[in-house]
Amino acid sequence: MKRFLPILLWILGIAATIHFTNRYTHLEENIMAIAESTLDFIIKEEGSRNKAYKDTKGLWTIGVGHLIKTDEQHLINETLTDEQVKDLLKNDLKWCSEAVETSVKVPLQQHQFDALYSLCFNIGGTNFAKSTVVKKINENDLQGAADAILMWNKPEVLVNRRKRERALFLGSV
Repeated sequence: MKRFLPILLWILGIAATIHFTNRYTHLEENIMAIAESTLDFIIKEEGSRNKAYKDTKGLWTIGVGHLIKTDEQHLINETLTDEQVKDLLKNDLKWCSEAVETSVKVPLQQHQFDALYSLCFNIGGTNFAKSTVVKKINENDLQGAADAILMWNKPEVLVNRRKRERALFLGSV
């Protein structure tokens, strides 16, 4: 009996470990985040440049609207690969990821997250968090949320982008 108890506890420990590992692995699979599809959609909407340029405000920029910081001056003379541009964008999307993940309280599909990341990247985290889009999502009114994306249509050049984000959110793309 004295030998049986440690063996039983060992077996129960292994079973518990397997149970919790499977549970968290499954949970992790359901978390949506910055995927390749997110990056591709934002790059298509924002445009991408492999060489540095001065933006409309005269600030050095590279990739997908990445403002070159003081400690990144070497980027002014570099030509980035498409993969480096995506890596830079992933890093730049961290604030956006935080805004979306803290604002949205209901589970969504990847295409919906892609549309929301694009919207957030364009309008900013604070505007996104306070938006009717987020309010409608958290009320489980996904159609209302999709329609609210269209409200962010100024300047007028954004109208077609918002239509594409809405279509992506609804899974029509």
